[in-house]
Amino acid sequence: MSLKRKILTSLLYLLGIVIILLIVWHVGISEVVSLLLSTDPYLFLLAVLVYLLGCFVLTLRWNTILSISNYRASLKNLFLLIMMGQFINNVTPSMRGGSEPFRAYYLSKLEGIPKPISFSSVIVERVLDTLAFLIISFFVILYLLIKGIPIVEELVLVWLLIGALMVSGVYLIMHRSLPYRVASKLIKLISIISSRSIPEREVHKSIEDLQQNIIFLHHNRRKMVLPFVLTFLWWFLDILKNYILFLSIGYYISPLVLSLTYLASLLVGLLPTLPGSLGVSDALSITLYSYFGIPHSISTTGTLLDRVVSYILPTVLGFLAYCLIRRKLKGVKR
Repeated sequence: MSLKRKILTSLLYLLGIVIILLIVWHVGISEVVSLLLSTDPYLFLLAVLVYLLGCFVLTLRWNTILSISNYRASLKNLFLLIMMGQFINNVTPSMRGGSEPFRAYYLSKLEGIPKPISFSSVIVERVLDTLAFLIISFFVILYLLIKGIPIVEELVLVWLLIGALMVSGVYLIMHRSLPYRVASKLIKLISIISSRSIPEREVHKSIEDLQQNIIFLHHNRRKMVLPFVLTFLWWFLDILKNYILFLSIGYYISPLVLSLTYLASLLVGLLPTLPGSLGVSDALSITLYSYFGIPHSISTTGTLLDRVVSYILPTVLGFLAYCLIRRKLKGVKR
């Protein structure tokens, strides 16, 4: 990463932290701190375990997708890659994207799985995630529309944008000639700005293999039922984790309100704003919780606890996973 990029990322982080601090200051620092100190440690640890269980569900889903293509991978390595992906997602300007190419690349290196297979597996994962999210969030938006919540029009636009991006992405990847033309132009550009030579024929062969494997997975739709079910299970566990966090501060939140707020904030968080949508999704969550009658101090504390479990912890564990993966690859090279 260049110095300019590091400075920009640091400034974006700082902006996100400032937004959160301003929210806490507005709500009342003493109230929020008091609630944080009253957190039930056992319920908090249970929420952490639910989060890790969700990561294991994602690991099983990835392994299932690979097995459909007749490839096997170590669950330990897949879990490390999932955690590494959480780290990358949290340091890039999006809550749920950016890690796929890295996970696919390191999977290929760790397990010796052909790159077209590893890349097609993460593409299918992304499609499953997006489909499940669009289905669930559709009902959320419908409910908010009926209730007449002011921000619903913006959420509809974001929902349509995400759907359009998914369709466009799949179209681009599966087009007969477009990926090859894009690859050829990129190869020429790379050869101009660097001395590195990239064999165009090999790149085109990889694209063809990638498309063929996606088509193969599409033709095995019955086998894709389990990965799709695991995707919905992961969404359920992620919402359950938040429910437990509110219980840990002694507040019984409506599962419906929690689900609506969680999905609406995530919908906004999918847009490339600040790293991990730090501050942006938090502000929206607190606003929606308040709209549904939850006290500001409770909604702010619950959101902060979620940041610890869903952002700080995964970032630390993900970085450690990345270091372990790099060490493993060095051992393989030797």
